[in-house]
Amino acid sequence: MEKEAVYGFTVKDLFSIPHFKEAVLLGGRSGLEQTISRINVMEVPDVINWVKPGEFLMTTGYPLKHNPELFVTLIEQLVQKGVVALGIKTKRFIDTVPDSAVKAAEFHGLPLIELPPDTAFSDVVREVMERVLVTEVRQLTLLQSRVQRLSQVLLHGDGLHAFLHHLQLLIQNPVVLLDPGNRWMASPSAEHLCRQVDEAGWERLREDRTLETSFIQAGEQMIRVYITSVPDGQVQQPSLLLMLEQQSEYGIVDTLTMNWASELIGFEINNSQVRKKIEAKYIDQFLQDWIAGRIVSPADLRMRAEACGRPFIEGSSFLVGVVTFHERKPEVSDLQEIARRLNWDAAGKKDMIWTVLEESLVVLITLINSGEKDQKWRKDALGDVWSLLRPKLLEKRATLCLGREAQDQSGVPASFREAKRAAEVCRESHVNDAIVHYRDLGIYLLLYRLQGTEELEEYKRIFLQPLIEYDRKHQGSLLQTLRTYFLSNCNVKETAERLFIHYNTVNYRIERIRNELGFHLDDPETRLQLQIAVKLDGLNG
Repeated sequence: MEKEAVYGFTVKDLFSIPHFKEAVLLGGRSGLEQTISRINVMEVPDVINWVKPGEFLMTTGYPLKHNPELFVTLIEQLVQKGVVALGIKTKRFIDTVPDSAVKAAEFHGLPLIELPPDTAFSDVVREVMERVLVTEVRQLTLLQSRVQRLSQVLLHGDGLHAFLHHLQLLIQNPVVLLDPGNRWMASPSAEHLCRQVDEAGWERLREDRTLETSFIQAGEQMIRVYITSVPDGQVQQPSLLLMLEQQSEYGIVDTLTMNWASELIGFEINNSQVRKKIEAKYIDQFLQDWIAGRIVSPADLRMRAEACGRPFIEGSSFLVGVVTFHERKPEVSDLQEIARRLNWDAAGKKDMIWTVLEESLVVLITLINSGEKDQKWRKDALGDVWSLLRPKLLEKRATLCLGREAQDQSGVPASFREAKRAAEVCRESHVNDAIVHYRDLGIYLLLYRLQGTEELEEYKRIFLQPLIEYDRKHQGSLLQTLRTYFLSNCNVKETAERLFIHYNTVNYRIERIRNELGFHLDDPETRLQLQIAVKLDGLNG
């Protein structure tokens, strides 16, 4: 697709107007290619406060008739204001344009034109504006055509990749869509350039976005960039649409095309976000129904999974995890936001999906078996889940509690119940590991089920009460010492190191424990019963 050629009415084009046949260019030749967008007449001293960028300014010199040398200052101010040319009608108030003004015009690149004495400003204004308007109509027609083409791309559902490709063909320059996280989507000619831009380069463009024009380093190239913000609902860090001036110099119609394209992209992103919210809500409801066991029929389960775009892969197994927090659990709304962010980061992955069920943060892990059954592969998969979860907890300490692996879809609710029970046991027994499996809780599962029974309370009185009473009366640490002693595999030296006390102090306390309980710790059966008692104490806080 060739780029449509539409040129603005330039300062050079003034000399093709009949009224300018006798006009003389005194200086500022380098600015002849500048585009005129409007025309103004200056006959008041403070005209500098009223001029606009793109204007061709005409004057008889009346405000400066007593001091023509002020033209030098005026020319500098006009350039700063974006005025593209200055025409002076001589022989009425000023006989000749001062040489200093000509030099200033040449220096600043502002075309300085001496107009014939018989120039009628009103005729010049009419002639120039007619040509400017004709040019603008052509530009608007081209712009309208481009916007219609781009709109059709989105209306046909071709997506943003096709949109960027079509936009590149229209403006004959590469284009890039930069999302709030500085992840880019590029037209075909821009992809290799984007790979050469580092994070700092994208951030600099964000800082310059209000300037509209900036430069970016792509490998060895320094490329001029036109920047426009995308109205995607992100106030602090919006998406950006970038045009890289690499294939051709861009013009006013190209920048207007980019501005309209950013509006269309904003509509598409907002519509996409609404669709994704609806889809996410439907998927979330399906996930909750499945995990909670509310879908009884295998056919219904398979049908809803396919409708959600998550069809079951033959031979897969499943694992449910529940996150338990060591301190105060976040509010449900906070958990839902964590789940949303986790699903966003895991987008495109089919091996995990997060939800909030029964006021808990829950993950369903799909283990896609490919003949590789070794434990390392399972461990790596769980490590990926934890590495995704950990940053979202915002420094809160938590444990991911897992049920047993379900060999098919129907076993998922059972895995969830086991994960819940594992979470309850972890909370009660103060387990601080990052990941805990239901199958590894061992005797804690039995003790947890026995809580509150008369037999269990009697058991604690026999094996723990004497030590508890002793510690209370003497501000001692016999129970803590016994617990550490068992954790150290009954090794006195290791116990002393863990408690930061002397070896002899541990021996003294072990002897004291024997005397208080009346048991011989060397007896395997007695030691087992004491270990169970110590675990019971941990289970109850």
